[in-house]
Amino acid sequence: MADWLCSLLAALWLCASQATPASAEELFLPEQPGDSVVGAVGYTTARRGQSLLDIARTFDLGHDQIISANPGMSRWVPPVGAAIRLPARYVLPAGARSGIVLNLAELRLYYFPPRSGTVLTYPVSIGNVDWRTPLGTTRITGKEVDPAWYPPASIRAEHLEEGDELPQMIPGGAEDNPLGHYAMRLGIKGYLIHGTDERRSYGIGMRVSHGCIRLYPEDIEELYEAVPVGTTVRIVDQPIKVGWRDDELYLEVHRPYEEEERAALAEPSPEALAHLINGSVGEYGGIDMARVHEIFLKGDGIPEPIGEKR
Repeated sequence: MADWLCSLLAALWLCASQATPASAEELFLPEQPGDSVVGAVGYTTARRGQSLLDIARTFDLGHDQIISANPGMSRWVPPVGAAIRLPARYVLPAGARSGIVLNLAELRLYYFPPRSGTVLTYPVSIGNVDWRTPLGTTRITGKEVDPAWYPPASIRAEHLEEGDELPQMIPGGAEDNPLGHYAMRLGIKGYLIHGTDERRSYGIGMRVSHGCIRLYPEDIEELYEAVPVGTTVRIVDQPIKVGWRDDELYLEVHRPYEEEERAALAEPSPEALAHLINGSVGEYGGIDMARVHEIFLKGDGIPEPIGEKR
């Protein structure tokens, strides 16, 4: 997204903003072995002066997440009294439930505190199509309060092309510092998990960064305090997730907005579903492939039931 458009949207959001920031979603891990669905879909009522982005921040949801969950709803002026869907149900990413797991496809970070039986989950912004956030496993190598920002030459040149001359350094703690007040360095050179300034907070849950992982100011403060240096960070891309809850099978699909990537994502077949649930589809029975097709086409990232155990 061009910076001039980001600035315009940010200005409109700040004019209308009445958000009351909330802390992260802290969810209990499933007690039943093999289950991996947490959270719940809920509803709230739009109040006068609230935008969908205000509501998203209040309930710790991301920009794209709440827009996708409420198709056709004005993001800036939803009707007063309208029921707003809060898509806070998630299939946990496949793999070890430890450290930090960032799933790029769903623009969401999961932190599994040791021996807590819970997971903290936060919406994030990641790199756009020209500045992709890298995949892989790394660690938190350092933490810093009020980091100064030294824009790389490539970013300064990009801004200059749009008539915006960046300074060589923005001091730590400055209101317009895009790193916000807290940053955690990754073992991947040049990449951070960090906060942001209020002007850019509206864009949490979008692909708008230059590759770093960006959180709401209140979320990064909480995560910064919780995560020790040395914590493993696993960055994955799982647009299709399948998980159990109470013997019911759920499918979660995140279809990209970019047309080329959207076309490249294959609809899950019975064989693909079997692979994702580590078994044979036949042994579970009752999987509704018409429902699978419907969820895939919608691609809004909300887990929906597609079958159950025999």
